[in-house]
Amino acid sequence: MSFYFKDKTWPELESLIPRQPIVILPIGTTEEHGRHLPVGTDAMIAESFGEKLAKAVCDKLPVLLMETIQYGFSMEIVRRWPGCPNVRTRVFMDYIFDICSSMIKMGFDKLVLLDCHGNHDGLLRVVMRELADEHDKFIMTLAPYALSKPEYDQIKKDPEGDIHGGEWETSWILALDESLVNKSEYTNIDAIKCNNKLLGPVSTWGLQETKTGLYGDPTNASVETGKAVIKAAVEAGVEYLEAYYSL
Repeated sequence: MSFYFKDKTWPELESLIPRQPIVILPIGTTEEHGRHLPVGTDAMIAESFGEKLAKAVCDKLPVLLMETIQYGFSMEIVRRWPGCPNVRTRVFMDYIFDICSSMIKMGFDKLVLLDCHGNHDGLLRVVMRELADEHDKFIMTLAPYALSKPEYDQIKKDPEGDIHGGEWETSWILALDESLVNKSEYTNIDAIKCNNKLLGPVSTWGLQETKTGLYGDPTNASVETGKAVIKAAVEAGVEYLEAYYSL
């Protein structure tokens, strides 16, 4: 039986409400990812992660997978290059809030947002808190990068890691479809060289000027690394979903 929300009739959805399925909403965006990756990279990661996560858990838990959000907010720095239809922060937050709020009003209380774009992390957590205030329902956010980080830290070849378009993202897309990656455009000119201690407390884009729209080094990316981080993210994600469903 399909776990895709869009495939269900309203009576089928209504019949699922008493089981309180976990509803997964993958959230990516569309923006430049250097010269070697497609502008749909974040949305592709979100969609593939959502599908793999739903498939991994569907025999254990009731689950519904919604359509991937393709557009969101990106900082001005990446809008210097073509490929970034931008949504203002409050518009994006209200849009996600309205989707989630309507799902809660239908009777679906267990919502999981897949955060697959760095500029959305704070916005989605605010939405999560606003939904709790409005409905007294507590949703969850999961980020595949964070979920796979322990495994990635063990296998990455770039010692400084990955922020945007580097080894982690490039490897994930390679594992999905190598033909989407233009390897002839690989460059390490934007490898992270700044003070790593400040990554996070200070916006990464303000710590080092990007030449090609990247913030990382894709030259060591591989299909094998991509498969490893996907596997790690899915396995960790399943553990979170099981714990969430048991509440």
